[in-house]
Amino acid sequence: MSYTIEYIEKECGLVIKWNGAVTGDEIVESYKDRFSDLERVKKLKYIVVDYSGVTDMHASENEILTISRISSDVAANYNSTLYAAAIMPSDISYGLARMAQAYTDDDRTGWHTFVSRSREDVNEWLRLHLGNLKFRNC
Repeated sequence: MSYTIEYIEKECGLVIKWNGAVTGDEIVESYKDRFSDLERVKKLKYIVVDYSGVTDMHASENEILTISRISSDVAANYNSTLYAAAIMPSDISYGLARMAQAYTDDDRTGWHTFVSRSREDVNEWLRLHLGNLKFRNC
């Protein structure tokens, strides 16, 4: 497995870090993993996915559609207020993330998504949005 998932209980967040070569199958599995605990999913405020340690990435359009369907299902049934940010430094990872963002569609899910090439931009975006909102307690 080329990713780790860390649950930040105090903040109701998930941080997923990727390393090495990444396949579309692994990306799909990571979506299943991150959303497997439905009680935790209901409480999540944010997810940060960090691909800065990735050396190679391959994913098909079908795999991107699959993760978009998983996200849309989670939004519709468990959590429609999630903030999700992705750190995608390479052109390939950035393009795939923007494709997933377009397929998932924030207007339909209610999610707030952001794709950037740097952790600093992601942190700034999260502070801007999470600092101005009132969330239920975890």
